[in-house]
Amino acid sequence: MVKKTKSTAIKAIPIPRTQQPEGKPAARKKLSVKSAIVAFAVFSAVIIIWQWNRTHTTAPAMPSGVQTGATAAVATAPGVETAPTTELSTATGTWAAKSTAVVEGTGLAIAAIRVTPTQPVATDPITAVVSLAGGDATGITFTYQWKRNDQFIPEATASVLKDTPLKRGDRISVVATAFRDGAAGPPAESQIVLIYSQPPTLEMKILTPQIRLGLPIEIQLTGAAPDGDKVLYSLISPFVESMIIDGNTGKIIWTPQRVLPGKLKFGAAATDTDGNKTMKIFELDMGIEQGP
Repeated sequence: MVKKTKSTAIKAIPIPRTQQPEGKPAARKKLSVKSAIVAFAVFSAVIIIWQWNRTHTTAPAMPSGVQTGATAAVATAPGVETAPTTELSTATGTWAAKSTAVVEGTGLAIAAIRVTPTQPVATDPITAVVSLAGGDATGITFTYQWKRNDQFIPEATASVLKDTPLKRGDRISVVATAFRDGAAGPPAESQIVLIYSQPPTLEMKILTPQIRLGLPIEIQLTGAAPDGDKVLYSLISPFVESMIIDGNTGKIIWTPQRVLPGKLKFGAAATDTDGNKTMKIFELDMGIEQGP
């Protein structure tokens, strides 16, 4: 007799996996991005601060052949920190003071340049007078270079500017340099002077053939400005009783009321738009005839 063996099936029970709270992976991702942003901001701030410090501690440029203490330290001992900026500034200021003292000590420093006349017209010679800052002036010579409207005039290299075409409104200045024994001082420029127009002309013409007592006499003043400006006329001292003038035309009307001995004098002026004035004293022959 065969004995039956009873088999029992073993049911596999799945082991449940540990459940993760919902939203955890998203939070980690968000935290990672935020950390990257903060790290980038910190890195950028460090770079900016380093660059700022580097810029403000850079030594100022010095003339060739002149070394500051900081520069010498770097050259002789690499890796050694440079001198503080305050010490470098002090060294620079000392160098500038010494350079100024050297220039003034040679007597080649120009204190001022005076230009005369101060209100020249186009035909006036213009003269430059140089004053030195101090020191021994023995053996010092000067070179001159005149400028018109901020442009150098190539042929104008003397102390006097003349025979150069100028017109009203031109701005004139001169650059001067002192020399001695082949050494030159620093150039200096004068103040600018303006070229004014030449004064107008003024002439008189008697229009009435004869002067008669009690009858009006016509006299014409004529004037012209070289620049073509309008000319205005006026009477000045000595004045004549009852004499009047038209300021625009220059025509004078005068009616003599009494006989005067000798010649009669009166003053007149012509003025252009720049204020240039020409004044003259004219004479009238008083060979007056009695009116009808």
